[in-house]
Amino acid sequence: MYIGRIVIVGKACGKLWAGYRVSSRSFPNRRAEIRGRSVIVSPINSSDLAKNPYIAYNCIRTGKDFAVVANGTQADMIFEKIEDGARPLEAIALSLVAYGCERDDLDTPRLTGVVRGDLAWLGIAKKDEFRFKEFRLEDGDAFMVATYEKADFEPVVVTGKNAVDIAEHTFELPFEKPVCSAAAFASKGEKEGFELAVYNPV
Repeated sequence: MYIGRIVIVGKACGKLWAGYRVSSRSFPNRRAEIRGRSVIVSPINSSDLAKNPYIAYNCIRTGKDFAVVANGTQADMIFEKIEDGARPLEAIALSLVAYGCERDDLDTPRLTGVVRGDLAWLGIAKKDEFRFKEFRLEDGDAFMVATYEKADFEPVVVTGKNAVDIAEHTFELPFEKPVCSAAAFASKGEKEGFELAVYNPV
Protein backbone atom coordinates (compact mmCIF):
# COMPACT_ATOMS: atom_id res chain seq x y z
CA MET A 1 0.00 0.00 0.00
CA TYR A 2 1.24 3.48 -0.90
CA ILE A 3 0.31 6.09 1.70
CA GLY A 4 2.73 8.93 0.89
CA ARG A 5 4.32 11.01 3.61
CA ILE A 6 3.93 9.83 7.22
CA VAL A 7 3.89 11.83 10.47
CA ILE A 8 4.05 9.96 13.79
CA VAL A 9 3.99 11.05 17.44
CA GLY A 10 4.77 8.71 20.31
CA LYS A 11 6.31 7.99 23.70
CA ALA A 12 8.94 5.43 24.69
CA CYS A 13 11.08 4.96 27.80
CA GLY A 14 9.22 7.85 29.39
CA LYS A 15 10.24 10.23 26.61
CA LEU A 16 8.25 11.85 23.82
CA TRP A 17 9.27 11.45 20.22
CA ALA A 18 8.21 12.47 16.73
CA GLY A 19 8.92 10.59 13.52
CA TYR A 20 8.67 11.43 9.83
CA ARG A 21 9.00 9.44 6.62
CA VAL A 22 9.10 10.53 3.02
CA SER A 23 7.46 8.01 0.73
CA SER A 24 7.32 9.17 -2.87
CA ARG A 25 6.53 7.92 -6.35
CA SER A 26 7.34 11.16 -8.20
CA PHE A 27 10.43 12.50 -6.37
CA PRO A 28 12.30 9.61 -4.71
CA ASN A 29 15.74 11.24 -4.99
CA ARG A 30 15.65 13.10 -1.68
CA ARG A 31 17.58 13.03 1.57
CA ALA A 32 17.02 14.11 5.17
CA GLU A 33 19.73 16.19 6.81
CA ILE A 34 20.17 17.52 10.35
CA ARG A 35 20.77 21.27 10.49
CA GLY A 36 21.09 22.60 14.00
CA ARG A 37 17.89 21.80 15.88
CA SER A 38 15.98 20.98 12.69
CA VAL A 39 15.82 18.32 10.00
CA ILE A 40 15.41 19.36 6.39
CA VAL A 41 14.23 17.21 3.49
CA SER A 42 15.55 18.28 0.09
CA PRO A 43 16.14 16.83 -3.38
CA ILE A 44 19.55 15.49 -4.27
CA ASN A 45 19.25 17.33 -7.60
CA SER A 46 18.23 20.93 -6.90
CA SER A 47 16.76 21.25 -10.40
CA ASP A 48 13.84 19.12 -9.17
CA LEU A 49 12.63 22.17 -7.25
CA ALA A 50 11.66 23.78 -10.55
CA LYS A 51 9.25 20.86 -11.11
CA ASN A 52 7.73 20.91 -7.63
CA PRO A 53 8.45 23.58 -4.97
CA TYR A 54 6.92 21.44 -2.21
CA ILE A 55 9.66 18.81 -2.08
CA ALA A 56 12.08 20.74 0.17
CA TYR A 57 11.16 21.82 3.71
CA ASN A 58 11.94 21.49 7.40
CA CYS A 59 10.22 18.25 8.40
CA ILE A 60 11.23 18.53 12.08
CA ARG A 61 11.87 21.59 14.26
CA THR A 62 12.66 21.35 17.95
CA GLY A 63 12.44 23.76 20.84
CA LYS A 64 13.48 23.48 24.46
CA ASP A 65 10.48 21.35 25.44
CA PHE A 66 8.58 20.58 22.23
CA ALA A 67 9.04 19.22 18.73
CA VAL A 68 7.11 19.90 15.53
CA VAL A 69 6.97 17.41 12.66
CA ALA A 70 5.34 18.11 9.29
CA ASN A 71 5.39 17.42 5.56
CA GLY A 72 5.84 21.04 4.50
CA THR A 73 6.66 24.63 5.40
CA GLN A 74 3.78 24.71 7.89
CA ALA A 75 6.34 23.26 10.33
CA ASP A 76 8.00 26.68 10.53
CA MET A 77 4.79 28.61 11.19
CA ILE A 78 3.65 26.13 13.86
CA PHE A 79 7.05 26.22 15.54
CA GLU A 80 7.12 30.02 15.60
CA LYS A 81 3.60 30.30 17.00
CA ILE A 82 4.39 27.88 19.83
CA GLU A 83 7.61 29.78 20.54
CA ASP A 84 5.49 32.94 20.78
CA GLY A 85 3.23 31.33 23.39
CA ALA A 86 0.40 29.73 21.39
CA ARG A 87 -1.00 26.40 22.56
CA PRO A 88 0.06 23.58 20.18
CA LEU A 89 -3.51 22.77 19.11
CA GLU A 90 -4.15 26.43 18.37
CA ALA A 91 -0.88 26.74 16.43
CA ILE A 92 -1.67 23.65 14.35
CA ALA A 93 -5.23 24.79 13.61
CA LEU A 94 -4.25 28.33 12.63
CA SER A 95 -1.35 27.21 10.47
CA LEU A 96 -3.13 24.43 8.60
CA VAL A 97 -6.19 26.58 7.93
CA ALA A 98 -3.91 29.37 6.70
CA TYR A 99 -1.98 27.09 4.35
CA GLY A 100 -4.65 24.57 3.33
CA CYS A 101 -3.60 21.61 1.20
CA GLU A 102 -0.67 21.90 -1.16
CA ARG A 103 -1.50 23.53 -4.49
CA ASP A 104 -0.17 20.70 -6.61
CA ASP A 105 -1.87 18.34 -9.07
CA LEU A 106 -2.95 15.99 -6.27
CA ASP A 107 -4.06 18.58 -3.70
CA THR A 108 -1.65 16.83 -1.35
CA PRO A 109 -2.80 17.09 2.27
CA ARG A 110 -0.62 18.93 4.75
CA LEU A 111 0.23 16.94 7.87
CA THR A 112 1.67 17.94 11.19
CA GLY A 113 2.35 16.67 14.69
CA VAL A 114 3.59 18.24 17.93
CA VAL A 115 4.83 16.63 21.16
CA ARG A 116 5.14 18.47 24.47
CA GLY A 117 4.88 17.39 28.10
CA ASP A 118 2.77 14.22 28.19
CA LEU A 119 0.68 15.30 25.22
CA ALA A 120 0.80 15.01 21.47
CA TRP A 121 -1.22 16.59 18.68
CA LEU A 122 -1.88 15.59 15.08
CA GLY A 123 -3.44 17.61 12.29
CA ILE A 124 -4.29 17.29 8.62
CA ALA A 125 -5.44 19.82 6.03
CA LYS A 126 -7.15 18.21 3.03
CA LYS A 127 -8.83 19.96 0.12
CA ASP A 128 -12.24 19.56 1.72
CA GLU A 129 -11.50 18.92 5.40
CA PHE A 130 -9.42 20.06 8.37
CA ARG A 131 -8.89 17.80 11.39
CA PHE A 132 -6.91 18.24 14.63
CA LYS A 133 -6.67 16.04 17.70
CA GLU A 134 -4.95 15.94 21.09
CA PHE A 135 -3.58 12.72 22.59
CA ARG A 136 -2.37 11.96 26.11
CA LEU A 137 0.51 9.55 25.57
CA GLU A 138 1.48 6.55 27.67
CA ASP A 139 4.69 4.58 27.23
CA GLY A 140 4.51 2.54 24.05
CA ASP A 141 1.85 4.70 22.42
CA ALA A 142 2.29 5.97 18.87
CA PHE A 143 -0.20 7.54 16.48
CA MET A 144 0.19 8.34 12.81
CA VAL A 145 -1.37 10.22 9.93
CA ALA A 146 -0.41 9.96 6.26
CA THR A 147 -1.22 11.85 3.09
CA TYR A 148 -3.11 8.98 1.43
CA GLU A 149 -5.17 5.97 2.53
CA LYS A 150 -4.37 6.47 6.23
CA ALA A 151 -5.51 10.05 6.67
CA ASP A 152 -7.27 9.29 9.96
CA PHE A 153 -5.33 9.40 13.22
CA GLU A 154 -4.62 5.80 14.12
CA PRO A 155 -2.27 3.80 16.33
CA VAL A 156 0.91 2.37 14.84
CA VAL A 157 3.70 0.19 16.22
CA VAL A 158 7.08 1.93 16.22
CA THR A 159 9.59 1.02 18.91
CA GLY A 160 12.94 2.40 19.97
CA LYS A 161 15.02 3.84 22.78
CA ASN A 162 16.49 6.82 20.93
CA ALA A 163 16.16 8.96 17.81
CA VAL A 164 18.22 6.57 15.67
CA ASP A 165 15.91 3.66 16.49
CA ILE A 166 12.77 5.67 15.77
CA ALA A 167 14.11 7.00 12.45
CA GLU A 168 15.06 3.51 11.26
CA HIS A 169 11.85 1.84 12.43
CA THR A 170 9.77 4.60 10.84
CA PHE A 171 11.57 3.99 7.55
CA GLU A 172 10.89 0.26 7.85
CA LEU A 173 7.11 0.56 8.23
CA PRO A 174 5.46 -1.80 5.71
CA PHE A 175 4.26 0.81 3.23
CA GLU A 176 5.48 1.30 -0.32
CA LYS A 177 8.11 3.66 -1.75
CA PRO A 178 10.14 4.69 1.33
CA VAL A 179 12.73 7.38 0.58
CA CYS A 180 14.16 8.68 3.87
CA SER A 181 13.10 9.28 7.46
CA ALA A 182 13.87 11.35 10.54
CA ALA A 183 13.10 11.48 14.24
CA ALA A 184 13.29 13.70 17.30
CA PHE A 185 13.57 12.02 20.72
CA ALA A 186 13.26 13.98 23.96
CA SER A 187 16.28 14.33 26.21
CA LYS A 188 15.94 14.45 29.99
CA GLY A 189 18.17 15.36 32.87
CA GLU A 190 20.81 18.05 32.53
CA LYS A 191 20.53 18.05 28.75
CA GLU A 192 17.31 19.64 27.47
CA GLY A 193 15.65 19.57 24.11
CA PHE A 194 15.53 16.72 21.61
CA GLU A 195 18.12 14.52 19.98
CA LEU A 196 17.75 14.23 16.21
CA ALA A 197 18.48 11.42 13.77
CA VAL A 198 17.97 10.77 10.07
CA TYR A 199 17.93 7.61 8.01
CA ASN A 200 18.95 7.72 4.35
CA PRO A 201 19.25 4.28 2.75
CA VAL A 202 21.76 5.45 0.10
